[in-house]
Amino acid sequence: MFIYDLPNLFAILIVILVSFRIGLIPLWLSFFLCLLAFTPFLLNEVLFPAKYMPDQFQYYNVSKGIRYFALDSFSESATVENASWMLALIPLPYIETIQSLGFFNRFLVTVLIIWLYSSKNIRGWPLLFIIFYPSLLLYSSLALRDTLVLIFMILSVILFIENRRLLATISALPLILFKYQNFLLVIVFFIAHLYFSRDSFVYRYRYMFLIIVIASLAPFIMTIIELLDISRLNMFIDDGGRRNTYVHMRTIEDFIIIAMQSAPYFLMKPLPWEADSFLTFLQSFENILILFFLSFMFIRTSKLDKRIAFKWLVYLFAALGIYGLVVYNFGTAVRYKFPFIVIVIVGMAYELYLKHGNLILNKDRKL
Repeated sequence: MFIYDLPNLFAILIVILVSFRIGLIPLWLSFFLCLLAFTPFLLNEVLFPAKYMPDQFQYYNVSKGIRYFALDSFSESATVENASWMLALIPLPYIETIQSLGFFNRFLVTVLIIWLYSSKNIRGWPLLFIIFYPSLLLYSSLALRDTLVLIFMILSVILFIENRRLLATISALPLILFKYQNFLLVIVFFIAHLYFSRDSFVYRYRYMFLIIVIASLAPFIMTIIELLDISRLNMFIDDGGRRNTYVHMRTIEDFIIIAMQSAPYFLMKPLPWEADSFLTFLQSFENILILFFLSFMFIRTSKLDKRIAFKWLVYLFAALGIYGLVVYNFGTAVRYKFPFIVIVIVGMAYELYLKHGNLILNKDRKL
């Protein structure tokens, strides 16, 4: 039934070719975007069986039901249903196979890359990274919600960097419907950005602002730790752990120590010797490359603006630390962390461009 997905593929190719024709993107970028538009054909039932990621069937069934007004096909999960509504509303013609939603997500990422290149001046290594980042390529070619999560997160972060704070908040709100924890982590970025930005009102009173934030959270900190511990225990059991071997977080000290240990491990999870399949082994190799690339980006960024580099490092560490607390499964770890990697790379490059006019790491301005 792949023939039903050819119109979806052609729609993506038309968007790319029109963007090239009107001068939004260069020929080399058009070529690679066209080439990568075919990836949904190469994953499910080719590289791995579709049931390897069974969530895909939920999004496929609900999205198809919405398109055909089959109200009895809705999911018991509100997050799946909300994400499926958004996927179903993407203006591509057919949802006839599980690959169809892969093309829907590929369409979103294609438009995102064109927008970042033409409107936000993302060039050089950051641009090449988001084009060829394997995890982004993988999850943006499957019938999952992760591409939607990335789109709303990166849109809200860029708008906030541009001081369009109301629009940024509105752009982040859909995350509440299908990935509320990422909405909270976007708010963490908003706070961090205000705290570190010299041109913000908060910066002049940053120490007082920090005290107010800590004082506001203090009455709820133990409740937050208890909720995180419950989620952590559930995911530990889901991943095959035994309840009697689980180590609880019971104090603020436990929370801080485990979070600091979890952040670097979550970035590298799975390590090569922990891989339990060919796909996770590839992901472990990818993690090593990501570590080197992030180090390279942070070092180069710090030479231009230490404040920007430090802010994004703090945010990345905080996001990975929170997720690292609760996520045990290797595949889930890779799936949950890739939006944050993309956002940090793009966010640093865009901030440097806005504040210093630098197209970071790009020696060839024609790229």
